Amino acid sequence: MLHAVSPPPPTELPQAPARIVLGVYLRGLRQAKGETLEAAARAAGQSASAVSRWERAESPISPAAVQRLLLHYGVAKQHVDYLVRSLPPQDYTRSEHEEQGYAKRAPFDHWADVAGEEAMARYIAVMRTASEILQFCVQVPAGLRTQAYQEAVLDPAVCVTADEPVLGLPRWVHTITWAQGQRRTVLLDETVLTKPAGGYEVMGGQLRHLAELVSGEDADAGGLVIRILPMSQILFVHTLHWPAEVTLHGHRLVTGLGLFPSYESGSRAARTVSAGLREALSAACGREETHQLLVRAAHTMERRAAS
Repeated sequence: MLHAVSPPPPTELPQAPARIVLGVYLRGLRQAKGETLEAAARAAGQSASAVSRWERAESPISPAAVQRLLLHYGVAKQHVDYLVRSLPPQDYTRSEHEEQGYAKRAPFDHWADVAGEEAMARYIAVMRTASEILQFCVQVPAGLRTQAYQEAVLDPAVCVTADEPVLGLPRWVHTITWAQGQRRTVLLDETVLTKPAGGYEVMGGQLRHLAELVSGEDADAGGLVIRILPMSQILFVHTLHWPAEVTLHGHRLVTGLGLFPSYESGSRAARTVSAGLREALSAACGREETHQLLVRAAHTMERRAAS
C-alpha cells in the first residue's frame, strides 16, 4: 500500500532530534580531539557527568555551554550560532506543547540540518554510531560497498551528498568508525540489481560482495541483515529519500537524506515513516531468495562485462 498507517504515540518521552544529533556531534568532536570527559568538562565549566549526559542527550544543555564546548573544539562561530538557534530552549518539554497539523508535530520534532559539510559529517556520525538501524536504499549504502563501487558512486561529478567521509568533509568525521555490535537491517530496492553503477564489472563485484555478506549473516547474533525489496508493489518508503530509523543511546528517530539531512522524532510523521519501514521489511524477500537474486544479478553483470 502507498500510505503506511502510523502506530500510536510511544510511551516514552521523545527527545528533540537536534539535541540527539548535537550529542553525537559533541562526542565525535571530543574523541577526535583526543580529550577525556574531564577535559571537556573543564572547558564547559561543568562536571564530567554533565558532559556525558549531554553527549547521550539525557539532559538539556545551555546555549552558553554549547558555545564554550564547540568553540573549544575549534568549530567555526557561524556553525556554533546555527546549532544554538536549532536547539530547543533548555527548559523545553515536548509534553507541554500541542501537536500541530496533519504531521502532528510539536515544536522541535523536526530538524533539517542545512549546515553544508558539517551537516553531512553529523549525518555520517549518526549512522555510524547508532546501535540500531533500519533503512531503505536505492543504491548500496555506506559500509557495504566495495572500493570500486564506492569510488563510482562518490565521484563528485555524479554525487551531490557524500554519505562517507570524503576529502572536503571536516577532519573530525574521518575518525568516526562503525559501532561494534550495531544491529543494521538494510532494505535494498530491487532496481539495485539492474543498475550498473560504475559499469558492469564494478557492479558485478559489488553484488558478489553483498551476496557474501548475506551468506555470512548470523540470525542468532543479530548484526547486519540485507534484504531485497521487490518492486511488485509500491510502498510508502518508495516516496521517501533514503529513509531510516536509528537508535542512539536509547533515543529513536527517523532520518532522511536529500540535498541535506533531516531528522524527526515524536510526531505522527515520524511514526508513519517507522511504520513504513516495517511494512517494507515484511514485504522484503527472505534471506535465501535475496542471496539467489544477488548471485543471479552478479552473474548477469559479469557476463555483460565480458561480452
